[in-house]
Amino acid sequence: MPNIKIRMDPYSANVYHLMGNDENALSYALGHLMSVDAKFMLDFLKMIGILERIPGKSYKEYTKRYAVCLQEQAAIGPSGRRDIVLEAGTSGGLRVVFECKIGKGSPDACQLLRYSVGCDCGKHKKENPEKIEQMWGERRSKYIVSITRDVLSSDVRSYVSSRLSGSGIELRAIQWSDVLEVALRRLKQRNTIAYERIFLQQFVDFFKECYEMKSYQVEVMVKKDNLLNAEKIYLDGYMYVGGSKDIQLPLYFAPDFTNECVGKLAGVRQRGIHYISKVIKVLSSNVGRFKENPYAVASSEIKTHELWPHWQRGLQAIAERANSERWANKDTIQLYFLSKPVKLPRPVKGPMQIPPGYGVTILDLLTTDDLTKRQSQS
Repeated sequence: MPNIKIRMDPYSANVYHLMGNDENALSYALGHLMSVDAKFMLDFLKMIGILERIPGKSYKEYTKRYAVCLQEQAAIGPSGRRDIVLEAGTSGGLRVVFECKIGKGSPDACQLLRYSVGCDCGKHKKENPEKIEQMWGERRSKYIVSITRDVLSSDVRSYVSSRLSGSGIELRAIQWSDVLEVALRRLKQRNTIAYERIFLQQFVDFFKECYEMKSYQVEVMVKKDNLLNAEKIYLDGYMYVGGSKDIQLPLYFAPDFTNECVGKLAGVRQRGIHYISKVIKVLSSNVGRFKENPYAVASSEIKTHELWPHWQRGLQAIAERANSERWANKDTIQLYFLSKPVKLPRPVKGPMQIPPGYGVTILDLLTTDDLTKRQSQS
């Protein structure tokens, strides 16, 4: 068979454009991509934590027998439409219900419970427990997955998880940026065949063009970091401190190390962006109160997080800076609680001048650096 090259014309028709650019359209696009690319489906489930990352394991029982349903509205079970339903394997295999939101809001507990164990909030007809059980069947693995732009509320997550206890159904919460990372990583794999590559590229293009780009244009906050901020606050404390003009809820943070960091930090031989982190939480604080007790700003969610020992050091370093630089007590600061910094394969040169709140897209970094692969293994 001849080696046929497929021309990926950026102006060619994108099949996903036929569905519009609303919440349903993006859900349809994701469901379709899973249905035509079994490897993407497996990578997606592994990213969520539904399947284990076991080297050499093929999960053939899922790839050979699976079905994706969009806007499922079965005769049994609760009323309403489930955005995406994935069933894989035999009748005792896997069932995953996806609830998708593309705006700034997140699904409430009612939405997630109605499609899992039933909700008794009183705002709608109460579901029949027997029909709900029949809908899930005898599946060994059962999941309800929330896909949102922002991090799912910790209160919703906690309440839903407690209600699901003992049901055999597990809650998972991811963000649309996670979905995009899986698609980009899959697009780079050598075993991606031609038609799969077409749909993967069209999904990425569709996402870039149609999905809340006003919000996603600032999903990566790039800020200059001097030696003090880079060493003590970011690399050791996993934090950044900003002002009222900075982006309030970026998805990622990438420090642009200044010239004074060159040669002073391990592996930093030139100015620019060497690391990137996910933004876990952003909290505001009055400077005066923060100076008195830097730890008081942290919620129970922050203090019980596995990264709290790092964040403690970050808060202390920020407080020391606030005192030494005599920050005005009346001012407000924003505290960015970050994930462990991920080193880029090579530095990315940032803009020479970065105004307050400057943002770039995650794609600007991912298209030049294999960040997704490194994040998945970190």
